[in-house]
Amino acid sequence: MQSLISRSPFNIQCVAGGTLEHCEFLAEIEAAKDPRIAMIEQLIKETERPGDIWVYNIGFERARLTEIANDLPKYKDAAFAIAERLRDLMKPFQQKLYYTPAMDGRYSIKKVLPALVPEMNYDALEIQEGGTASATFEAMISGTFKGDVLTTRKHLLEYCKLDTFAMVKILEKLYAVV
Repeated sequence: MQSLISRSPFNIQCVAGGTLEHCEFLAEIEAAKDPRIAMIEQLIKETERPGDIWVYNIGFERARLTEIANDLPKYKDAAFAIAERLRDLMKPFQQKLYYTPAMDGRYSIKKVLPALVPEMNYDALEIQEGGTASATFEAMISGTFKGDVLTTRKHLLEYCKLDTFAMVKILEKLYAVV
């Protein structure tokens, strides 16, 4: 089954240690409209500035951009241009270039974040991991969601905000050791 990419939270930082600008996008739920269209249009707009785009799990993100390029040919060039700028923050942990026992031999962002930044974790959030976030949003899009849409949308945005801020804090820790 194809994952539905419909959110693009990220932070923009022009210089390491510089001012951080949080950007978020969660597609509106509109019947008969592919939520990826609004998402890719927003992503194109927000990534006009040059520079690297840091992600956690480049394989997943590139696969979603390739799906957009294949399914929505109008956005093919832009999707591939964005994919070329992606850099994988997971790589140093996956390749054991940086390791601490608190990671328990794993390199998911949910393990790396509290190991490097102990005061930050996902425990206080209603939605605590990406699989749940994706499944929840897909249920909202398909009309099978049974909860409060506005409250859940807020919870999704809170999860996304922490996920992207986690990458900023992890990157800061890596910069501090190199």
